[in-house]
Amino acid sequence: MRFSQEFKLETLAFIAFFATLPLYSPNLVLFSEYGAAETLMPPFVNTMMVVAAVAGAVSAWFAFRRNASLFATPQLVIAASVLYIGGFALFVAGLGLEGFGSEGLMIAAGAAVACGMVPLCIAWGTYLALFDLRQALFYLTIMVGAASLIALMLSSVAIEPGLVAFGLLVLIGVALPCAKSIGGKLDCGDVAVSGRGGDRELGYLVGDTSALPTGTKTGTREMLSNVRRMASVAALPFIGLLVFAFVMGVRKFMVFDAFYVETLGGIVAAVVVLPLSLLKIDRPLMSFVYQVFLPVCAIVLVVLNAFPFGTTAQWLAATLSYVFYGIIGILALSSLCAMAHAREFSPPFIYGLTVACFMVASFLGISFGSVSVLSENAGPILLVISTMYFGFVVLAPLLSSWRREGASERGVHRDGGGEAQSELSQRIEAAAVRFELSPREAETLSYLGRGHGIVFIAKTLVISESTVRTHVKSIYRKLDVSSREELLEMIDRG
Repeated sequence: MRFSQEFKLETLAFIAFFATLPLYSPNLVLFSEYGAAETLMPPFVNTMMVVAAVAGAVSAWFAFRRNASLFATPQLVIAASVLYIGGFALFVAGLGLEGFGSEGLMIAAGAAVACGMVPLCIAWGTYLALFDLRQALFYLTIMVGAASLIALMLSSVAIEPGLVAFGLLVLIGVALPCAKSIGGKLDCGDVAVSGRGGDRELGYLVGDTSALPTGTKTGTREMLSNVRRMASVAALPFIGLLVFAFVMGVRKFMVFDAFYVETLGGIVAAVVVLPLSLLKIDRPLMSFVYQVFLPVCAIVLVVLNAFPFGTTAQWLAATLSYVFYGIIGILALSSLCAMAHAREFSPPFIYGLTVACFMVASFLGISFGSVSVLSENAGPILLVISTMYFGFVVLAPLLSSWRREGASERGVHRDGGGEAQSELSQRIEAAAVRFELSPREAETLSYLGRGHGIVFIAKTLVISESTVRTHVKSIYRKLDVSSREELLEMIDRG
């Protein structure tokens, strides 16, 4: 894979956006001791989380039931940017200007930031959908690591230069989505889910309200079906992301009384994940990550957590747990970008649901930590929650399925050296052009032509197996074949 194929330097503006995104609480550490932060930050944060959760859920519903292309319009993106910047300005002024800040002002600021943040997250997610899975994993690892480093630096500088730097980063973070939307280069795209025959794209076309299911009950069932299919693709990292949001909300963990461990975890996680993105294996990368790499990490953490509370091993386990969650977060973001890239689900639907769920988990964590009886025993309780998730990571991917999948692929994989594989690729590409396959069908054919099966293709492209089967049926129809053997024979003939 050529990592530089789609990369542009402007994409690095995502670092500025992620380093100041308030849904990730370490980004607000800069303000924790500024002005009247002790009394005025809670209404701002609580309001922001509640409003963002509602806005995310409404965005996902609207994208599914109405018109996802609305989220790529300049009017919405620019309005969201104004709300986002204006909300932060109110927040900073309320904290720093004596006599200006009030609970009502903080509530208004939190609501403005939340209403601007959700469309901006969707806009950035739509832009980053140009990356496939490996590209997303590679670039997001670098950008999340850099953003965590910036957040760490902002938390350790004086408030005046920190505010200036934060403000500049906010402006940089919103500038690219605005520019892309004005230039018409934000494409929420047609989604691809199972549909009726022909060359029809799978699912409901953006803006095609006539194709929408009739009736509220039918629409709700279809939306829940989409959510279940999303879960089948990226359940493991997504659940980990929510556990991390909950744990982060319950309790802050300082390292050497200097900085929060979540920020350090993001930096170390990037160092760990970067080599994984470059790993060359003949099986789906995420299968290896979820079924081998993450379970090994989880087992190590379970062993370390078994040591008595207060020991060095247990302290190390607590620190490494945040590194583990940082890895999970990067994998989750990469999986979401890959899903948006595959067009099985629209970016507003994907990122609207993600923001909503993350905010709900964070709010529950903060509410949990505010109860005095529970907060006194937060350490052991969080240890149990984390250990349960580690156990889930170990048990979820059954080793037997990994072996069966590998054996199946070895049985059908078409061997050949580099030159033979190059010729095969050319024949597959020629067939895709000759029979006028859609981009997603051509991508599927590239794996079918090499002998890979449904499961392998679904895991590699980060789409559901049902969508792969629909693509395969369409390919068979267009190529006028009825079996994989006929398809392979046609490709071999050229």
